[in-house]
Amino acid sequence: MDPLIFVALIGIAAGIVKGVSGFGSSLVTIPLLTLVYGTEFVRESVVIMVTFNLALNSLLLVENKGFTPDSIKRTWLIPLFGSIFTIVGVYILLNTPEAIIRYIAGGMIVVAIINKAFKLHLALKDTSLTRAIVGSLSGIGNGIASIDGPPVVFYLTSINAPKQVFKNTLAAHFLVMGVIAVIFHVIEGSYTSDLLFLIVYMLVFTVVGLVIGMRLGRRLDEVMFERVVLVILVGLALSLFLG
Repeated sequence: MDPLIFVALIGIAAGIVKGVSGFGSSLVTIPLLTLVYGTEFVRESVVIMVTFNLALNSLLLVENKGFTPDSIKRTWLIPLFGSIFTIVGVYILLNTPEAIIRYIAGGMIVVAIINKAFKLHLALKDTSLTRAIVGSLSGIGNGIASIDGPPVVFYLTSINAPKQVFKNTLAAHFLVMGVIAVIFHVIEGSYTSDLLFLIVYMLVFTVVGLVIGMRLGRRLDEVMFERVVLVILVGLALSLFLG
């Protein structure tokens, strides 16, 4: 079967996950693309994921009306410190083994899962300092191994963020981090003509999946949304530990 058919299906699945939960598209995209094209395609898979996530997160913010003064005021420290510490992570923590970072990130996700599933009421104070620390940890993870989501997801689950705040904060953060990642890839010359074609092709189907996911997400109440997030978190934790 033509690999492009599988790519289209992967794009739709990634878009649905992203639209419903606000995160998790890389959980679908990278492992499945490497199944189609081989493990040597991991680098290209990461480039594809960070590139079309720019479009997906922009659409999520528009759909969820994420660009509101209150939303920006509450969350701007996370992407700001994430951006700064991405550079720190690249230059200072370059020699840290990726496996260690994956285990740390996976551990944070496990704590978030336990906190949500068993109602341990492990809570963080939603302060400027907390957001700065979360952004810094996210940036370091992004700089070392493109793992920027777990600290932010842990923070949002710990403060019991409502569905709208959860999705908007993640979309805004991933949008900024994605811009930084794309700039790095442009400088490194990662974009070939074949890869650009694959990005555009997959983006079309991913947007279709995103629209479906956003419609499904609007039908979920807070309880069901939390259950969906838990399922995705479990999958993300497994991918970090087994990846």
